[in-house]
Amino acid sequence: MRVLVILTQPPLAEGGAPGRTAIGLIRGLEAHGVDVHALAARQHFALPGDPPPGLPVEVIPVAPPPGHMRASLERIRRPRGEVARPEFLAHVRELAAGADLVHLEETETAWCDEGVAKPSLVHVHYLVRRDRPLGRPWRKEFRDTVEFARGERAAIRRHRYLVASSPLVADALRAAAPPGAEVVHAPLALDPDLYSVAPLDGPPVAGLIGTAAWPPTAAAMRRLMETVWPRVRRLVPQATLLVAGRGTENLGFTHADGVDVLGSVRSSREFFRRLSVLLYPIERGSGMKVKVLEAMASGVPIVTTPAGAEGVEPGDGVVVGDDWTRFAEAGAAILGDSESRIRRGAAARATFELRYTPRPATAPLVELYERMVTA
Repeated sequence: MRVLVILTQPPLAEGGAPGRTAIGLIRGLEAHGVDVHALAARQHFALPGDPPPGLPVEVIPVAPPPGHMRASLERIRRPRGEVARPEFLAHVRELAAGADLVHLEETETAWCDEGVAKPSLVHVHYLVRRDRPLGRPWRKEFRDTVEFARGERAAIRRHRYLVASSPLVADALRAAAPPGAEVVHAPLALDPDLYSVAPLDGPPVAGLIGTAAWPPTAAAMRRLMETVWPRVRRLVPQATLLVAGRGTENLGFTHADGVDVLGSVRSSREFFRRLSVLLYPIERGSGMKVKVLEAMASGVPIVTTPAGAEGVEPGDGVVVGDDWTRFAEAGAAILGDSESRIRRGAAARATFELRYTPRPATAPLVELYERMVTA
């Protein structure tokens, strides 16, 4: 079976979250014997770097939209369709001619099957309105959220086959999809070979990493700093907290007690190896959280909320709760007991290997592919 996979960004081990999970997707499909060719857009904001050697991916530069008026009209016709530039679409159509089906990864690629006769699916990672508040109508954030939502609705309505990263997203897709659509749940995956297990035997260090420009992440960081961390420090005074990611240095927490705000870091994998626990008090969001998967892959225990653990099986390695006093107590218990953190870290890694490595995570996708090509 030959599958063309369309990506919004190059698959990079230290790229954005979609780039990291794209590696797991491709590795998983290859493990099932699928003949994969991936076509990745390198947009003007993409992080630098090259895909891992041997990965069957072709990276095509995609220019930003043209002049203001023309770009506005294009967004009305194809909301969130920046990837579907003419030169990129032409290459998609050329490659699709030799494929059995087209896999569109994320809703931003959903317009890339225009003019393609082969069956196609869209893999929806998250739901826009669960992640982004609308805000005030005269602000840019409002316009962006409305456009994201329109693009998401168009992707759902235009495709018969839909894949969701979590059961919650799958339920929402079934409610919004047209009659006759098929919705499949397939979790995101990471390549375990890229993640070495954290030692967990050093000083007690909590952490959180993410892009502060993303509203759910920024809100989780504020909740951590203002509500959770002071309680943790009272219980474990020797503990420290690392906060990393683009824009975190602008959140105003540089002088908080026991906190080191790192800003952008070269490697998220190296960051996780420094931690004893991931504290992630996210209150709003949808889809699987890649930082949770990365912590599990690194053998780091996690304390998070139901939103943070969406699509992930809770257990000894993933402690879930949204009462902030108990949340802090759970984090402090792990920080204060090295044996507990090692045991819980091993449990997190074991669950990751069982469910969220490439081969098991992509099994539902391959089953869907088989139904699509024989329909």
